[in-house]
Amino acid sequence: MKKYIFILIAVCLSSNAFSATNYWVDTTGKVLNIATYATTETVLVFLDNNGQDVAECSDKQAFAISNTLSSEARARMYSMLLAAKTAGTPITIAYTKVGSCEAWGSNNSVYRRIMRLR
Repeated sequence: MKKYIFILIAVCLSSNAFSATNYWVDTTGKVLNIATYATTETVLVFLDNNGQDVAECSDKQAFAISNTLSSEARARMYSMLLAAKTAGTPITIAYTKVGSCEAWGSNNSVYRRIMRLR
């Protein structure tokens, strides 16, 4: 019995099926445009690289800084994007392959939600 449990644990730990990296996508590009919306408190970002599509998200061009983040977190992301745009340097946006779409109006699945910037 211990042998079977050990084998099961070894298989699970060595498998990439449970790895968070299977769900993350990185897209690197230069910032073309940043649009801010006071009504929704959402920031949209357009890169020169549209990145990978997320099936659940209807928009395939923009990325969104979510209005559900704290104002401090949004400000840090916005600052990084402005710095990258001003300097003309590429920035890497991380988002997930499944879900994590940012709502817009009555539609819950519009923009790919930015999870991390580097």
